[in-house]
Amino acid sequence: MAKKPMGYEPADPHRQNIFLDSCAFDPDYAPEAQAAKEIFERHENGQLLGLKIAHSTLKEIEHPNTPAWVKRAAAGPLYAIDVSLTPEEQADRDRILDVLAGNGNRDRMGQDATHVFEASKYTGYFVTTDEQILRKKNELENICAATIVKPTEFLSLVQKYETSGA
Repeated sequence: MAKKPMGYEPADPHRQNIFLDSCAFDPDYAPEAQAAKEIFERHENGQLLGLKIAHSTLKEIEHPNTPAWVKRAAAGPLYAIDVSLTPEEQADRDRILDVLAGNGNRDRMGQDATHVFEASKYTGYFVTTDEQILRKKNELENICAATIVKPTEFLSLVQKYETSGA
């Protein structure tokens, strides 16, 4: 995975894969839950074509706090499938896990590492409200190709590219 160069600008979200973390839809995270819903609406309206839910996130979608509309949308063809990793990919995922786990429990952070890895593998955005991931965003972005943002930050980028005409 390549390190992002100095002065890096996030790519146009209209032309990237967009991976959504299940916690982005937790209704306790206003205004993030509304922003996540708008991301789905933009996808349904054909404005954002790269929307994906990683296979590793599908299990989390069944959480009781996940809104019914998210569960319905996740049942469709919006997910990436689980495939075997090459040794290089496994090493990349392990580096992400090292950052997320730090000196803590690696087992607890395994799923989150897989979520971020999937977004990186397919060169895209990872939209989340997970504070553990967001706190380590800069360190993660230095070792992987994912751009990690909150739903509101993602929508700001979408609007920036829409108004700039890029």
